[in-house]
Amino acid sequence: MTVFSPGKNGSRFAFLPDTTGQAVPLSILAHGVRLTGTLETSGVVRVEGEVNGDLRVKGGQVLVAAGGVVEGDVEAALAVIAGEVRGHIVAEELVELKTGSTVYGDITTPRISVEDGGAVNGTLRMTGQRQQGNGWTSPSKNAKGAGANGDAVAMQEGLGLPGAREALHAS
Repeated sequence: MTVFSPGKNGSRFAFLPDTTGQAVPLSILAHGVRLTGTLETSGVVRVEGEVNGDLRVKGGQVLVAAGGVVEGDVEAALAVIAGEVRGHIVAEELVELKTGSTVYGDITTPRISVEDGGAVNGTLRMTGQRQQGNGWTSPSKNAKGAGANGDAVAMQEGLGLPGAREALHAS
């Protein structure tokens, strides 16, 4: 079932299954819709229009479509950004920045995916631990240098980027 097709019972409302198989509501702020204020909900929120306020989607997903704008903070388990966010993003699981997306604010998440052309104008804070090799390590355990450069090298080496150390020390 796709997100926007009618359900099995012909319902015109869109629901997504959660991990238990239960229906999760989908809220859509369509193109041309402007919301002012704080939106607190669960499930999935798709922003195609404009939000001037905070989005708090407990345990759910925020999807900002291309052309969608959020001027406020975003809190969710998963945030997928294809449009623009002017505020901080806090995601419990993952932030995905699609091609053409822009975030003007800080991002806090344990995992992030940035496609070519996605942009962050703020600070990225990786929370928790990340898997490297066969075990779990924190970036500071792999830092071979001191301070920010050592942490950056550890993060780049942990991502398997060849020549990360040489690129950092070449300047």
